[in-house]
Amino acid sequence: MHRTNIFLDSEQVRALKHLAAEERRSVAELVRRAVDEYLARRFRDGTDWGERFDQLVARIQQRIPVEVTPEEIEADITAAREEVRQAHRAAGAAADARGR
Repeated sequence: MHRTNIFLDSEQVRALKHLAAEERRSVAELVRRAVDEYLARRFRDGTDWGERFDQLVARIQQRIPVEVTPEEIEADITAAREEVRQAHRAAGAAADARGR
């Protein structure tokens, strides 16, 4: 186990101490359990996110006309990416010019 410090407001500390006394557990144990539950929920939601992402990709793929080749799609994506990069470079150059 590792020791760490966290900042809680007065109400959080008061509530944790009350629950700890009520459950005959330490505040540290309650915090560890809360962190465990939070992490379990986040990892579970991550799986849900992956499934939703796969569904989104499938919906997008269904909308692509069959005559469009993967190479054409890749070329469009590459061109769009380059447009965005150029816009970012131009914005950065304009900001630098204003800062001089």
